[in-house]
Amino acid sequence: MSSSVNITSLKSWNKEFQTDLSYSLASTVLKNYNADDALLDKSRLLSQDNRVFNVTLPGDNTTPVTNQKASGRCWLFAATNQLRPNVVKKLNLKDFELSQAYLFFYDKLEKANYFLEQIVSTKDEEVESRLVQYLLTSPTEDGGQYSMFLNIVKKYGLLPKDLYNDTAYSTTASRKLNALLTTKLREFAQQLRDAMDSSSSEDTHIIDEMRSKMQKEIFKMMTMFMGFPPVAPNETFKWEYQDKDKKAKVLETTPLQFAEEYCGLKLSQNQLPVSLINDPRHEYGRLIKIDRLGNVIGGDDVLYLNVDNDTLSKLVVNRLKSGKAVFFGSHTPKYMDKKTGVMDVQLWNYKAIGYDLKQDKQNRIKYNESLMTHAMLINACHLDESISQDIPVRYRVENSWGKDSGKDGYYVMTQEYFEEYCFQIVVDLEDLPEELAKNFVSPAKSAIVLPLWDPMGALAD
Repeated sequence: MSSSVNITSLKSWNKEFQTDLSYSLASTVLKNYNADDALLDKSRLLSQDNRVFNVTLPGDNTTPVTNQKASGRCWLFAATNQLRPNVVKKLNLKDFELSQAYLFFYDKLEKANYFLEQIVSTKDEEVESRLVQYLLTSPTEDGGQYSMFLNIVKKYGLLPKDLYNDTAYSTTASRKLNALLTTKLREFAQQLRDAMDSSSSEDTHIIDEMRSKMQKEIFKMMTMFMGFPPVAPNETFKWEYQDKDKKAKVLETTPLQFAEEYCGLKLSQNQLPVSLINDPRHEYGRLIKIDRLGNVIGGDDVLYLNVDNDTLSKLVVNRLKSGKAVFFGSHTPKYMDKKTGVMDVQLWNYKAIGYDLKQDKQNRIKYNESLMTHAMLINACHLDESISQDIPVRYRVENSWGKDSGKDGYYVMTQEYFEEYCFQIVVDLEDLPEELAKNFVSPAKSAIVLPLWDPMGALAD
């Protein structure tokens, strides 16, 4: 039997469909309207657009949302937005924002150097190999993982946005800078591989000299496009600000001290925040490492603890009750209505047109249908105690797409959405019960190592 498309069958199928009134109605609607508008279930939307939450942060602080604009910096926004209430409280401020541009600059600089390191370390691989080709795909993309945020902060600290803001065009619209950096780094990759092919193993100084020149050229490009940050990590900066009582104040500290003392980020190895994921392809209770994923040479690996959805949900509730927002990664914008700010898997009535999806989360990951693409914050949730005292029915999500996205920048996410399309949360090690914390401190089993191109290695942008 032939597997080619049969023209006779096409005509027969079309004739069959034309007699189906449901098909005719669906066809008429979809030919005249945008499918997202036509299939949006307004009754479902009304029932899920509930902004009442009984687990909130102290003062229920809904600070003005931030805007990453045309850049893939969501992970930097989510991570810094999670820290800014600490600065607001410490310095008695009305509002505050950390410099995402400061982190963005150094992340790109470090990613370029990390890429060169990967090229050198894969010199024995064929350039056509899957690994090398994947490395060449997007060496300095905007996205990142929380552990990569920590790598940058541990080396460079944090800075108030007033001192290094988003005025450089490429900070908020990074496409051209990325394209130029990628082209240059691919050229560098060829030069390094050619030099390693023609050099003896003792001529490492030649490669080192080449890399030093390459680093300098990348730095030159970065400073032309974004400007050099005004202060070194251990250099004292002077920040003049006005507190919420309208009193003029001056703060003198370093970026590294500012990160720990004012932002409240614990940077010692046994106190660092940790990542947990839900990946049903693998055993729960195991650490998962993404091979070769990183941004700073010598920095921490991208490492997760794999747990079930109930554990993730309970940890979110406990962290909120302790007064801390939760960094999380999801497959955005799947089932997200940007106009109203609702995230719910039943929001569009696809079944009305016979479009019925049956893949579960595990197989969506396996078949390249689902992965983490975006990072945001959870800063409130609602518990229906008649159902459960530790599993929410909905969450309040702070996004970084500006106030025109969602309801003044905020979204409602259902528990079903959280279970199906949330992959990662970040908590402090001290937030974990002992049986989970020990996996990071003294793991009983070695980590499951996934290749660089695995969906769990996707960078949130």
